[in-house]
Amino acid sequence: MQTIILPGYSLKNKDWAEQVKQELGSETRVVYWPHWENPETKTDWEQLASELAAKNTEEVNIVAKSVGTLVAMLLLRNGVKIKKLVLCGVPVLDFQEGDEKLFDALKGFPSENILCIQNENDNHGSFVEVEKFLHSINPQIKIVSKPRDDHEYYYSEDFKQFLAP
Repeated sequence: MQTIILPGYSLKNKDWAEQVKQELGSETRVVYWPHWENPETKTDWEQLASELAAKNTEEVNIVAKSVGTLVAMLLLRNGVKIKKLVLCGVPVLDFQEGDEKLFDALKGFPSENILCIQNENDNHGSFVEVEKFLHSINPQIKIVSKPRDDHEYYYSEDFKQFLAP
């Protein structure tokens, strides 16, 4: 089964995504954000999610980091068949108006197929903030705290273990 990596907004997330892809294996692909090529491009997340949804008719796994978690919610809303979903670095402190409502897509998604990993003191949303937010949507979602004070999510072993058939 293919795994799609939806990285964070910043260009430095490209390295993260490529490393995770290498560690997860050949059935993995990275979505490269348009603004990485041309910083003057404003990425239209809704349009991007629609295009991805149109291209992905088979069931997939998703590993999403930061803004990639919002795109994952758009994919769920657009009917992409997602088997397992890994969310890392949910940026609750950076949400624009209405972003939190995108996560309502998790209400109908099986909680046993969701893994959220959040660094204890992530500056875009701490573990406590993300746990409170996600558990308000579905208290059964598994949220793992990692002892870091940043927005880095090099947890490929955790991803592999969760995504294993």
